Amino acid sequence: MFQAWPWIAGALAVFWAVGLHNRLMRLRAAVFENSAVFERAMQALIAVAREAVAQSSVPQSDAPAPAGTALLQVADTLEQGLRARKTMRPARTKAKAPADLGALWAQLQQAWLAYAVAAEGVCDPAALQALRERWDAADAQGPLARVAANQAIADYQTALDQAPAAWVAGAMGFRAVAPL
Repeated sequence: MFQAWPWIAGALAVFWAVGLHNRLMRLRAAVFENSAVFERAMQALIAVAREAVAQSSVPQSDAPAPAGTALLQVADTLEQGLRARKTMRPARTKAKAPADLGALWAQLQQAWLAYAVAAEGVCDPAALQALRERWDAADAQGPLARVAANQAIADYQTALDQAPAAWVAGAMGFRAVAPL
């Protein structure tokens, strides 16, 4: 006699697994999308910092030089942190966790303020004002992008930690993501 119950149970298990996989994929895609918005905001800040230092590299005095060097160092460190976060594969490597991007962002803001004060009387006021406006516009995008990315990460983490997904998510290739 033909038993349909094993086939029905198997089909339900497959459909459940496919639905779970699709849900986790949607949540992970939201993490990638929101993280990319945050990364673009940070890249805009890095570009403004580099442009500011490049514009002030030929002033009458070298007063902003130490502040400019510090600004470039922090910008380079932030860029390396962004790159490390993007290329890190926690499932396959025991790589060191990337630097805290929020702390690097705060350091970049501090370095920018120090640079802007040092460049005050040395650089062209109109050019410095234009850079400040570009900096403010780029810096305003950062907090909202970070909150959105961290919320997407929290939603993804919650879905990974829930009972049915926690049982099979690792086998499906889904891994935890650190907040920004």
